[in-house]
Amino acid sequence: MIRMTKFIWPENLIEELAYRRAILFLGSGVSATAKNDDGKSPDTWGEFLKNIKALIRHPRNEDSDFIDKMLVQENYLMALQTIYDLSDTGAYSKYLKDKFSRGKFNASSVHKAIKKINTKIVITTNFDKIYDNLCNEDLYVKYDYQKTKSIISNIKSPENIIIKAHGSIDDTDEIIFTSQQYFEAQEKYPEFYSLLRALFLTNTVLFLGYSLNDPDINLVLQSLSNTSSSASPHYILLKEGTSRHIIKHWEKTYNVRCLEYGPTYEDFGDNIEELEGAVAQLRMERGIYE
Repeated sequence: MIRMTKFIWPENLIEELAYRRAILFLGSGVSATAKNDDGKSPDTWGEFLKNIKALIRHPRNEDSDFIDKMLVQENYLMALQTIYDLSDTGAYSKYLKDKFSRGKFNASSVHKAIKKINTKIVITTNFDKIYDNLCNEDLYVKYDYQKTKSIISNIKSPENIIIKAHGSIDDTDEIIFTSQQYFEAQEKYPEFYSLLRALFLTNTVLFLGYSLNDPDINLVLQSLSNTSSSASPHYILLKEGTSRHIIKHWEKTYNVRCLEYGPTYEDFGDNIEELEGAVAQLRMERGIYE
């Protein structure tokens, strides 16, 4: 049973999704809706950074103070880069696998609703495999940022595509997680970021599972600003309470319209299920065959 909320999805966004002209872009908030058999969920950004501090070798007070200051300021990119630089690479890789691969998380109702929306392209900065595993039995292909030619070839094929924009937990050496890794990837794989820019220019993008201070979405949008007209914005679903000034900045800088749900995090899942229902209803009314 879907609890009806006060939230209303824009009609043009529902139409774009119904005709499969839109792209879903998934962040850590989507993964956080999953649980394993012990009832535990993957860490969100803030939880991850607080926990991974324990990996720092021989921490000095000034290092801990600096990281804590960055966390308070929600400067997650700088906090993570500092932790990464001060940690043993082997312990860091094991921690990632323990948290994102070995937790045996089960797909949530949010993952299932996203799959039912059935967009041609889903892009995700999550390197866990929760959504990937849900789609394994159907006509889906999965590629990361190193496989641009394969992505382009499959855009023309019947299969749906999952694009792992920051890599997969299967290969922690190739995961994009810090700002340094991101800029190195931009230099090494410029064709992938050109493809992302083209996708943003030609499709409506809906970001799900992000906050406006999440490092992964900020890294992506820094290189993709001004990729659509103000008459055809992209969208992001946010929990209500975000500063009006930040929302205005996102709309002006990135042409991303902010849609607020709330007042609780439980409303996030309800709204995604409502969106799936609205898309299915429009497809039925107009005889749109997927």
